[in-house]
Amino acid sequence: MLWEILSNRTGGASPTAGMAAQPVSLALQGGGAYGAYAWGVLDRLFEERALKVAGLSGASAGAINAVVTAWGLLDGGPEGARAALNRLWTSLGQMSLLSPLGLPGASLQFDLMTRVLSPYQFNPFNINPLRDLLLGMIDFDRLRAESRMPLFIAATNVNTGELRVFREQEISIDVLMASSCLPLVHQAVEIDGQAYWDGGFSANPPLLPLALETGCRSLMLVKLTADEEPEVPTSAPEISARLKRILVNAPLLRDLDALSEMQRLLRRSSLLPPDLKRFRDLSLVKVAISSSFFSETGDSALDPKPELVTRLFEAGRADADVKAPLLFPAAAEVEAMPARRKWSGPGQ
Repeated sequence: MLWEILSNRTGGASPTAGMAAQPVSLALQGGGAYGAYAWGVLDRLFEERALKVAGLSGASAGAINAVVTAWGLLDGGPEGARAALNRLWTSLGQMSLLSPLGLPGASLQFDLMTRVLSPYQFNPFNINPLRDLLLGMIDFDRLRAESRMPLFIAATNVNTGELRVFREQEISIDVLMASSCLPLVHQAVEIDGQAYWDGGFSANPPLLPLALETGCRSLMLVKLTADEEPEVPTSAPEISARLKRILVNAPLLRDLDALSEMQRLLRRSSLLPPDLKRFRDLSLVKVAISSSFFSETGDSALDPKPELVTRLFEAGRADADVKAPLLFPAAAEVEAMPARRKWSGPGQ
């Protein structure tokens, strides 16, 4: 199995063992099946012995990755988190093999159907296999009671359009379903008398609360939208897909601008309390999916085919490997040091 292969990658002692833990917060963007890219990033990060997760935020697929990570950490530490994420995405890939979306032309037909029929019509019983999968993986009662991991999970209020950030003591299966509720695919999720849709419409992911309310020194942002897509779309499906990515990325760009402006203003003063100094000096490390994934024919954010999941996972691991020295500079210095010769007596 894939997990056995991954576990063997870290058979030797990490050069970061014994070093001071680095408080890093992880902000995970949503993007459906492309969330497997974030799985690869997280899998690579949890190989670092120096990693100390200060908090997790997410929307949609990012929310699911965040909560599954928090559950894995509670249940088995870093290796537990890696195993839980592996189970999630392996299961989603297997479920995809049984999905009609994998049939030729099915994605186009489904898109046309959702333009005519609502999920209240074509799915009146609100069947969602993802809900059952997560319920089988996570003990939400135990997670709320025992986990001390700060969580910031986004959902969008249907009636007001406002962001709702759910915290760790509020996490439930309904919160995850609300955060990942695509309005054209799933019925709105009701929590405490309010209806919610996908969190990616209002915060993708919540960035400022994560930076302000955790003690992190670094913040890693995992983007499931490319920093740039060089080709101008010309076909109707390409234009529609690009527009969706622009819309769900807009809240993140707004928050990044706000973060940058707040830090700029704080740099004007040297007389700041420790927490504001930490926020002023907070480093942002970004890892973003390649635009090449969006140009592949047959790939869909709604269809986590096993081969797509594997390619995304490997790409996420590779990109995280490049960024890791920015989060763990001390570890990078140790790796760069020449090996010392073993002392074996005079004259050696």
